[in-house]
Amino acid sequence: MGLVAQQRGRYQEASDWLERALALAPHDADTLNSLAESYCSQGRIPLACQCLQRVAELLPRSAEARNRLGKVQERLRDWAAAEAAYRAALALEPDSPGLYRSLAGLQYQQGVYREAVATCRRVLTLDPNHSETFTLLGNAFTDLGNWASAVEAHRQALALTPKSAYAVFGLGYFFERKGDLDSAAESYRTVARIDPQFADAPLQLGIVHILRGELGEAEECFQRALVLLPDSAEARSFLGLIHLTQGRFAEGWSEYEERRNTPQFLREGREFSQPLWKGEPLDGARILLHAEQGLGDTLHFVRYVPMVAARGGRVVLEVPHRLRRLLALTSGAEEVISRGEALPQFDWQCPLLSLPGAFATDLHSIPARLPYVFPQPAQAEAWRHRLSENTARIGLTWAGSPLHPYDAWRSIPLEALAPLTKLEGATVYSLQMGAPAAALKQPGSGTQGGMVDLQDEQQDFADAAAIVANLDLVVSVDTSIAHLAGAMGKPVWILLSKAADWRWMLERETSPWYPTARLFRQSAPGDWQAVVARVETELRKWLAGARAG
Repeated sequence: MGLVAQQRGRYQEASDWLERALALAPHDADTLNSLAESYCSQGRIPLACQCLQRVAELLPRSAEARNRLGKVQERLRDWAAAEAAYRAALALEPDSPGLYRSLAGLQYQQGVYREAVATCRRVLTLDPNHSETFTLLGNAFTDLGNWASAVEAHRQALALTPKSAYAVFGLGYFFERKGDLDSAAESYRTVARIDPQFADAPLQLGIVHILRGELGEAEECFQRALVLLPDSAEARSFLGLIHLTQGRFAEGWSEYEERRNTPQFLREGREFSQPLWKGEPLDGARILLHAEQGLGDTLHFVRYVPMVAARGGRVVLEVPHRLRRLLALTSGAEEVISRGEALPQFDWQCPLLSLPGAFATDLHSIPARLPYVFPQPAQAEAWRHRLSENTARIGLTWAGSPLHPYDAWRSIPLEALAPLTKLEGATVYSLQMGAPAAALKQPGSGTQGGMVDLQDEQQDFADAAAIVANLDLVVSVDTSIAHLAGAMGKPVWILLSKAADWRWMLERETSPWYPTARLFRQSAPGDWQAVVARVETELRKWLAGARAG
């Protein structure tokens, strides 16, 4: 009776019958497997996991039992347990391509792409004509930025199964990450024609529309994805970003909370037993405010710390190590620690990016009292003497973190900024940190002799803040230095792609978050030349005004 109900899609009824069957035969592995399937179909994943753990105990020599258990543990985002299950299965069947495929898929979800590549290659030695493995291999190479290997893997996948929605989707993802948005969009539309139920196709097509600055079309795509997959946290969080960009803050904060259920957040975030704070009175309770996402996001939202303290919270602020020294004396924080340090006892917790929603922030209540980030006085004074040229002092940053999935859209090739580095009456200082700063030392950048390289002087953001404190202007792409200058109340000109981040909103030349910021936007995706030309014109006017002053 349970199996008949299950075949007819009546999963609650199936569960009821199968639970009765299990009561009669508690050690029957087939009943446990069927009951787990019904639980999965209802979204009752923890119960399914309990059933499959029992099956694995009953069948200690069954690799398939451990494979099924690993699949359910993946759905619970218990990566370590899932990997242990797959490896236990492989110990029983060491030459199973299917088990290696399970492990490769898990590794890809975890973001360990090099390990996924190695496991995919192991699969293909055992099953050289498995199209889906070639697609997964191509996706892993894409995320590693190995374009040539990615193309070859996707070519082989499509040669094996040219009508496969999954294979075409993988090619679309390659085009998207490579920057060929037209080809990516066409690939995702082809996927939808091959398999109209493929929910990731409208989701990724929506991302392509965002990158093109086409928010209306993007919203339609995400709504379509939700029809196919109503529980898609990614689709809802992207809708939240669109609504925040449009200034619809009430909807946006609520929908953007779904980011905490997306694979990326679950991969990078932490689980806490303490409740998520949503604005309740704290009455002296200790609350952990923890950074998430990038360094710029931390600098952006640390402004809320005094407001949490005003609600009665004893704030423990956890930040990335490179911000620890700078933010050590953040107003309202009882204690500031680096991520990775032992946490003290606390009663509540909240990610920094959830604070605007907790305070029901709207366009008119953005906390923008500046400055709220301060350099260390002794360091700032030391740099005041070092930067004492009788010229305008301009800081320049051209790239964000290469690890950002869409960094190629927000960063500018250094040589494109050459016109900004040789203006009469200005001394330009490179504030660029990390791997992109190496471009300064490369011949042919067009900036040699036109910029003072300070990369070796900045070990962390306390150093950067001391330098910024002594500059007249910062010119930056959308990265952490732009947020640092804005949080310090320094004049900052921010160069934005067509697909500007939500916080810069639409068509504005000023920012409600950073009153000292001026925004320079692309009019077409990828057109940095026009942006740089406009910035150069405005810099010449600004320098002329400074000289006249």
